[in-house]
Amino acid sequence: MTSLEWLLLLVPTTIYFFYRWSVATFDYFDKRGVPFVKPVPLLGGMWNFFSGKMHMVDAGSLGYEMFPDSRFSGFFAFRKPGYLIHDPELVKQITIKDFDHFADHTNVVPIEADPVLGRALFFTEGTRWKHGRSGLSPAFTGSKMRNMFALLSNYTEGAMGRLVDDARRDGGLELEMRDLFQKLGNDVTTSLSFGVEIDSVHNPNNEFMRRGKELIATDGIQGLKFLLLTVLPKSFFRTLRIRIFPKEATDFYVDVISKTIKQREEHNIVRPDFIHLLVQGRKNELKMEQADDQLKSVGFSTVEEHLQSSTENSQYSDLDITAAAASFFFGGLETTTTVICFALYEMSQNPNVKQKLQAEIDQVKEQLSTTDSKLSYEVLQNMKYLDMVVSETLRRWAPLGLTNRACTKPYTIEDNNGTKVTIQVGDLIQIPIQSIHRDHRFYPDPYKFDPERFSEENKANINRSAFLPFGSGPRNCIGSRLALMQTKCFLYYTLANFELELCPKTDVPIKLNKRSVSLDTLSGFWFRMVPRGEMKK
Repeated sequence: MTSLEWLLLLVPTTIYFFYRWSVATFDYFDKRGVPFVKPVPLLGGMWNFFSGKMHMVDAGSLGYEMFPDSRFSGFFAFRKPGYLIHDPELVKQITIKDFDHFADHTNVVPIEADPVLGRALFFTEGTRWKHGRSGLSPAFTGSKMRNMFALLSNYTEGAMGRLVDDARRDGGLELEMRDLFQKLGNDVTTSLSFGVEIDSVHNPNNEFMRRGKELIATDGIQGLKFLLLTVLPKSFFRTLRIRIFPKEATDFYVDVISKTIKQREEHNIVRPDFIHLLVQGRKNELKMEQADDQLKSVGFSTVEEHLQSSTENSQYSDLDITAAAASFFFGGLETTTTVICFALYEMSQNPNVKQKLQAEIDQVKEQLSTTDSKLSYEVLQNMKYLDMVVSETLRRWAPLGLTNRACTKPYTIEDNNGTKVTIQVGDLIQIPIQSIHRDHRFYPDPYKFDPERFSEENKANINRSAFLPFGSGPRNCIGSRLALMQTKCFLYYTLANFELELCPKTDVPIKLNKRSVSLDTLSGFWFRMVPRGEMKK
C-alpha cells in the first residue's frame, strides 16, 4: 500500500475508535434503568454550555426539568457519569444524615499542584478538610463577626461618604454596580483578610485590586480549570503541576501575610481581623465564646454548624493562613457582589419592595441619630425586612446554583418507581440549588421576586430542605455569616445615602451571560446614583 492509501485507512479508523471511546460510557444509565439527559459524544451534557445555548448551571441541571417525577436522574460531565439529586429530602439525607458517604467535594486541588488553593477549605478532602473545618469554625461565630463589624461598618460608611462627595461634585454618578461592589468588596475583604486599608474606587489600579481580580476570575482559562476540576482526577493536576490561581498573585498574598504577621508580633499589634484570629488558632488560643449562642442567628439564611469546633494541634503556617484568607476573598467577594447586584435590580423592578426597605433603613437611621449611635452588628441583624430581601435574592438568584459531592462510601438510593442504584466510591453527584429554589412545588410563583415569603407569618411554610443558598450539612459554606453581614451592611449604607435609578443600558428583563461560570449578566447592572434628597423630580 502507498503512503496515501495508508493515510486514507488510518484517518477514518482513528476517528472511529476515538468516537467509540468518547461514547463508551454512555450506556451507563440505560443499564441501571435511570432517566438521563442524552449526551453528546465526548462532551456529554456539557455541549449546551460550550455551545453557548445554556448557562453552565442550567446545562448541569437539565435533568431536573426533564424528569420532574424522579428523585434523581443521570447526566454526563464529558464522559463521566453522575447523579443529579432532585428531591430536597434526599439531598438532606445525603448531605447531613449520611454525610460520611459523601464527605468530599469532587473538585479537590492537590497541594503539589497549587500550594495555596490546595489548602483552601473548599478544595480539600478527608482528614485535612475535617481538621481545617473544625479549626476554622471558631473564627466565624457571631461574636467574631460582631468584633469585625466595626471594621466593615467604618469602611463602608467612609466609602459611601466619598461617593456622595463625588456625586455632588459631578451631578450624580452613573456606575456599573458589579464593578463598584467588587471594588468595595475587594477593599473590605482586603481589610478583614489581610489587614490592609485601600480605596479601589479612587485608586482602581492598586496591586490588591489587580491581584484580587486574578483570584476571583471565573472566565477564560481559569474558569475552564475550575470546570475541569469537577470531572478530571486530581492526579491529572498533580502530575502536570497545573495551578488554578496565578503564581504571581498567590506569591503576592503570601508575602503580605508573612510581613503583616511579623510586624504585628514584633510590635504587639492587635486588630480584630482574620489574620489575628488565625494566628490565635496557631497558638491554640481561638475559642468559642459565651456570646456565640445569643448571636447564633443571622437571619433566615443562617446555616448550622455540624462539626464540633476545635483548634487543638492546629499547626497553621503562613501559607495555611494565606490560603484561608484567599479562600474567604475568592468565595466571599463573588457571593456578596452577586447578591447585592441582583437585589438592587429586583428592587428597581419592584418599587414597593424598595419603598419598604427604604422605610426600614430610614427608621434605623433616625433611631441611631437620636441616640448619637453608630450602626451595630445587633441592629443590622434585627432589620427584618432587610433580611427578607436578602433571603429572597438568595432564593431567586442563588450565587452558587449547582454544588457537588463525591461518594466516599457506597450508597444506595431509590427512585419513586422503585428503581434502586448504588453510587460507588468516586462517583459524582450534583445538587441543583437553583432548580430547587425555582420549583413551584416549594415556592408558589417562583419567578416572582417576593420577600414576603420570608415574613414572620409566611416563613414557616417554607421547606427548609428546599432552601440551600449556602449548601447543606457539614460541607456548607463556612463563611456564610460573613457574606450575609457584608451584603446587608453594603445594602444599608447604599440605600441610606443614595437614590438609585436603573439606566437604559441595563437589559430589562435581565439577560444572563451564558458563557460565564458564575452568575453574571450581558449588559451589567448600570445605575444612576444621586445623593438622597437631591433626585430631580
